[in-house]
This record gives sequence, C-alpha cells and structure tokens, in this order.
Amino acid sequence: MWRTSMILCSALTLGACSDAQKSSEVAASYVPTSKYENMSCRNLRVEGERLRASLGNLEASVDKAYKQDKNMEAVTWILFWPAVFAMDGNDAEARQLAAAKGEAEAIRAAQLSKGCKL
Repeated sequence: MWRTSMILCSALTLGACSDAQKSSEVAASYVPTSKYENMSCRNLRVEGERLRASLGNLEASVDKAYKQDKNMEAVTWILFWPAVFAMDGNDAEARQLAAAKGEAEAIRAAQLSKGCKL
C-alpha cells in the first residue's frame, strides 16, 4: 500500500512541474481581421490553405517538444531534482502555434465578412 501511494504521488508531482503544453491546449492569439480586408475571396482561400498546411507541422512540433520536455522532466527528477525548476517547456513552439491559429481565425472571419464561400 505504501509503495502504491509513493508511486502515485511521484507521478502526480512529475506531471505538475513542466509548463509545456500539448498542441490541443494552445489557444489562438488575437490577429485583427483588418490584415486581410483588402484580399479577395480567392486570395483568402489560398492564404487559408497555406496556413492550414503549416498548422499540422506546428502542432507536431509543439507535441514533440511537449513529449521531450516531459521525458526530460522525469529524468531530471530522478537524477537531479533541483534542475526541474529551470526547465522552460515548449513556450517558443506554443507561441508559433498560437500565432498561426490566430491567423487562421482572422482569415476565416475575413472570409465570412466578405461572404466568401468556405
């Protein structure tokens, strides 16, 4: 019983330290639709498709960094626990993904305001 409690506490502690996010947890950054006001429906569609193609790569990058950070955190807790508090997570990757999600939302909003076919 004691061993099970110790393992459970260790697992909860390990999971709670890193600030890394999964791609599904990254919220879109605000991007004003004014950036896309002067684009035609065709250009908006092309830009949206280009952006959607890059979102998959960005999401994969965020998830890869998340897994690496969690693995590093586990190893660090075992070998040298004070270093865990200096880990930086996947902030850079998450910021890129948030910006891309914001761009995608702005493009969609611009398309809707112009009455473009989605």
